[in-house]
Amino acid sequence: MSNMSSRIPNHSQNPKDIQGGDKKVMKKSLSVILSTAMALSVFSSVAFAAKADDFSDLKDLDAATKAKFDSMIQAGIFDGVEEGRFGLNDKMNRAQFAKVAALIFELKSSATTSSFEDVKSSDPANGYALPYIEALRVAGITDGKAEGKYVPAGDVTKEELATFLIRGLGKESEAKAKPGVSDKTVSDWAKGYVQLAQELKLFETPAGQPFNGTAAATRDLLVTSAYQAQQLNNASKKLSVSEAKATGVKTVTVKFNREVDTAKASLALKKGTASVAADVKWADDKKSAVLTLTNSKLSAGAYSVTLSGLAAETVDKAVAEFSAEDEKLTKIEFLNPSDTIAYSKNVMIKLAATNQYGEAASLSAGAYTVYAGNNNDVLKRITKAEDGTLRLILDTATGDNYKQGYGIVSVNIIENDSRVSVNKTFKIGTQPIITKSELGTVKYSTGDALSGKGQQATVELLRYDQYGNLVAADDTEDYDKTITRFFSEYEKNLKTEVVKSGNDGILTVKVSLLDNVAKSGTYTLNVQTQASFSTVKINVKSSKVATKVKLGDVKKEISAGDDEAIIDLAAFDSEGNQLSADDIVNSLKTNQGNDNTVNLSTSNGKIEIVQSGENKGKLRITEMTASDKSIISVSIVLTSPGLNSFDTKTYNVKGARIPSTLKLTNDPAKKALPGATADIELNVLDQFDSKLDKAVTGDVYVQVSFTGSTGLKLVEDGGDTAITTAKYTEGGLKTFNKGFDVKVASDVVNASNDLSGTFKAELVNSKGNVLASLTREVKVIDNKADLSYTVTPVSDLYAAADKLKDDQANIQKSDLRKKVKITAKDNAGDLVALPDGVITSIATYNDSVVKAEIGTTDGKPYVLGNKVGSTTVAVGYKTAKGEQKTASISINVKDEAVQVAKVVGENDKADYVKATPETAQALLDLTVTDNYGVEYGKAVIANNNNLLGVIYTATDVQGSGSVTISSKGEITVTGSVSSFTLQAIANGKSDSAVITVK
Repeated sequence: MSNMSSRIPNHSQNPKDIQGGDKKVMKKSLSVILSTAMALSVFSSVAFAAKADDFSDLKDLDAATKAKFDSMIQAGIFDGVEEGRFGLNDKMNRAQFAKVAALIFELKSSATTSSFEDVKSSDPANGYALPYIEALRVAGITDGKAEGKYVPAGDVTKEELATFLIRGLGKESEAKAKPGVSDKTVSDWAKGYVQLAQELKLFETPAGQPFNGTAAATRDLLVTSAYQAQQLNNASKKLSVSEAKATGVKTVTVKFNREVDTAKASLALKKGTASVAADVKWADDKKSAVLTLTNSKLSAGAYSVTLSGLAAETVDKAVAEFSAEDEKLTKIEFLNPSDTIAYSKNVMIKLAATNQYGEAASLSAGAYTVYAGNNNDVLKRITKAEDGTLRLILDTATGDNYKQGYGIVSVNIIENDSRVSVNKTFKIGTQPIITKSELGTVKYSTGDALSGKGQQATVELLRYDQYGNLVAADDTEDYDKTITRFFSEYEKNLKTEVVKSGNDGILTVKVSLLDNVAKSGTYTLNVQTQASFSTVKINVKSSKVATKVKLGDVKKEISAGDDEAIIDLAAFDSEGNQLSADDIVNSLKTNQGNDNTVNLSTSNGKIEIVQSGENKGKLRITEMTASDKSIISVSIVLTSPGLNSFDTKTYNVKGARIPSTLKLTNDPAKKALPGATADIELNVLDQFDSKLDKAVTGDVYVQVSFTGSTGLKLVEDGGDTAITTAKYTEGGLKTFNKGFDVKVASDVVNASNDLSGTFKAELVNSKGNVLASLTREVKVIDNKADLSYTVTPVSDLYAAADKLKDDQANIQKSDLRKKVKITAKDNAGDLVALPDGVITSIATYNDSVVKAEIGTTDGKPYVLGNKVGSTTVAVGYKTAKGEQKTASISINVKDEAVQVAKVVGENDKADYVKATPETAQALLDLTVTDNYGVEYGKAVIANNNNLLGVIYTATDVQGSGSVTISSKGEITVTGSVSSFTLQAIANGKSDSAVITVK
């Protein structure tokens, strides 16, 4: 180092480019612009290496260190010093460091001449570094080693390296504030820089070992310290979406300038202003993500991706825009390995249709026209496989035009819109002989194994002929009989069958688990077709089997007069794991003859394990005749061989349930406009805080009264008969629990602003004492009231108009439509009940996504999903003042299949009268709710059962005769049946009631 004592009196060993304390280090990262000189290798002219393992002196590095080298090498920041050698322990010169520092700190310079007299582009050894050296000078990382000189060929000491990196990170002021390391091998001026560098883990010096700050830095140290500095620099940068582009017909790739906190970040895709549904998968390095469209594919137009979920001060650019184009077919190729096809009625030819992204085109098989043979006489059909390939099924054995062994057939396929085509002439060989077969990937109905009774696994059976072509299934052959299957390991509950998979000509082997198994295992399925033999492994997991049982508490207290009770049941397997409700039902079987695994008994009534519904896996006692202060005992015993588990428990019967208190279950409107209806929903609770629909005696009853101005009346929910006073006792409590409506006549004029109605409900005992009371007042407000209106958001719609037909697809008749609602509040923030007809118009921005109309029969606004997507619906409404206003809501449409989410029957008991039979829906008072939140009641369920799939069963039939139930819920009872349990089941949800036949 040169002596700078004349200019820096206190640091005689301090080089010029280490002083610079007053220089400001550039804080904002700059993008790298590589000039022609920058493109040259920094360290040598050897070819760029892809990874550390390409160098002999890096192969023995530990995995963590090797990963750092890989990152720097693959980023183009480092290369080897010669073919196959990195130069791990070679010294690093100042020119080499300049390039590394400029790249990791993303500094730019397009300079062709240098500020330093000893740096010239014509220098064969170090000229490449000129723009990098200038970039460091401008950023304040260095101003040379001596006046006007940089000394590019000179060494860089370890303490100089620490200083350069700290400056590059913009942390020089922090370093100067440090007390410095206590290390005699580090120059005094550098001790603060070295301390901070070590704290930031730029260097890892073993405890107690000297840093050796004046020693020359080697290339291995430069790699590891530069890697860490780059990570710190990236972390300090504001996050930006650097790029978004279409990379597939349903995929968008988004890139970022640094790692993203994926736990917090969200990405949203839009086309114009319409949201586009997409799943997001982040890359392992968290610097990019792939958005896969779930309900649509990219089409021509402008798209944007928006980043959200992160603190605004940490994000620079949150939106990236890109243009997409409609899918374009670019080529069609034949995939057959041979120019010869078999002489057969079921010849398969495979083709690949590729789009502009290099992926299988998403076009359906119907998008192509095929000409095969003479006047298309050999073409049977064209199908599309799951992997996107096209499959032609030909009949080359038809007529006399095609001779076995020497005939030919020409095949031409054309995409109807783009007119992209391909043609080929095939020789016709001999009849097909199966020379090879393969079993594909096993697909399980649930998870990665067969783990429960009724589960299935499927695997494609691919058969190849002597020409290497796939052999299509013969439409007339029964392959379940002609193809041999067996398992190498014995398991009686595994059953196989061979079936044809639709029209694609491929056979599928279906494996079913007939019953739960106690032992997990992997079973080898062997399949033989003609002379070909293939195998595949089938995984079977044992179902959890109860080896210990324990009775729990009753779901609610048993009271005198109750005829049913639910009791918790816990079961455990041999490892002590508690079984789920499904496991209990599958594992514990009663009334199964030799397969019986549990015996149940009770001292009162009948006992069973609930098979479905909210109480699935619990015990249910029915037909009880419990009296006050009596005791009911329950026992459970496991009967499987080798098990000795049982439990017994007694339950005390409390006094009869009586009404104890009243509870409001909604927030009723305190005010109402003329013509409006205000709902009041409330329940009677018993002494155990349970909803009480029926009391044993009438000793405590509910007294309802209503006092109100002319034009206001109280009615029961759904009724129209005015109530002034009413008494609800015993079974009448169920009607009370359905609630009440306060109706305001439409011609009421509230000029004096004093019209109101008061609803009062009281619990009264036989002595006339009031035990509980609840009062609600509804006040009529003037039509000129200043109200704020809100259109209630509409949850996702099903694409009914596109996917269904007839009434289900007609917005004026479909039960899948949703009503658009509006609410209002006054200046006091009180909810105001509105009359019908407030919404006067409704219109959709995009009829192909959502249909919106006013109902022709009831005048109410409805929306119905059409095609997948999102759009805005405009709602026109009339205020209390008579003003016409509009509001808008965004609505999404999906094509996920309609599934039942909830099955609820209001009745747990009902009478079936043979003379006037009712449907199962009516007896249960059934409501079914789907996954879109649409509720279906009674007859509506039957009208939509093609979607809902509700099944009705009759079990525990008492008396002689039978009970049959149609898919529409129509019940037929023959003989002298006295009672039965009616159950409605759909998508694993259920509810039931005990039906008495009269």
